[in-house]
Amino acid sequence: MLDGFRIRAIHSSTVQGPASKGTDWRVHYALDLRTMTCDWLELTDRHGGELIERTPTAPGDLLLADRNYLRPEGLYAVVDNGAHLLVRMRWKHMELFDSNGERFYALERARQQKFGEVGEYHVRHYRRGGTEIHGRVLITRVPAKEAEKAKQRLLKQAKKKGKTVAQNILDACHFVMLFTTIPSDVIGAADVLQLYRYRWQIELAFKRLKSLLGLDCLRHKEPQAARTWIVAKLLLALLLEAQRRQCDAFFPWGFDIRRVAQRQQSVQC
Repeated sequence: MLDGFRIRAIHSSTVQGPASKGTDWRVHYALDLRTMTCDWLELTDRHGGELIERTPTAPGDLLLADRNYLRPEGLYAVVDNGAHLLVRMRWKHMELFDSNGERFYALERARQQKFGEVGEYHVRHYRRGGTEIHGRVLITRVPAKEAEKAKQRLLKQAKKKGKTVAQNILDACHFVMLFTTIPSDVIGAADVLQLYRYRWQIELAFKRLKSLLGLDCLRHKEPQAARTWIVAKLLLALLLEAQRRQCDAFFPWGFDIRRVAQRQQSVQC
């Protein structure tokens, strides 16, 4: 499936210093899902937002991203570079239109969706100047038990902050809503939903960075020292990745059995 594409998951994670009450640093990361290795990263301070256009792209790239990344500017950057996008949608999303030219609202269509069905809607986004970007919205319901867990997490977080959660946000917990620029003749709707599940691999990559390399234990408040410490951790992670790739090619018993067999044949001759 999708031969010729470089499938990449992109994400970012925050790093906090001692006694910090918010975001101090942000690590932006791209994971090649074919090789399960990092192919790009960037470190910014707290002002560096999660932007698709931050990630370098090339023709044949397919970026998988979460809800924070669906913005017109990011979409333009991907499409203009000949790449494709597969991103989860919020209930309130960028302006889209259906095939009849009517405004498209993903949550309204999702509410009509039955469990087990995959909704597929062809949409377009109009850029300034009148040019169009074509895409698809794919929608499916999640199991009621999982939706309820997601709703309870949101309500718990809101309660801690003394806030309330809008009903539309709670309703959106019942659905997976995706936007993609990949044409339907390249990959079908159900396969797109299946493919998006692999985005979770980049979440696991950050868990490894934090649990195994201690990336979430920043000990410095001074900016230059903190930056140096984080970069050192990321460099170590890349070196370990390179070592793992080399180890994958080693024979587990430590030598090439083919050479031993050749020597034995030579002795017998």
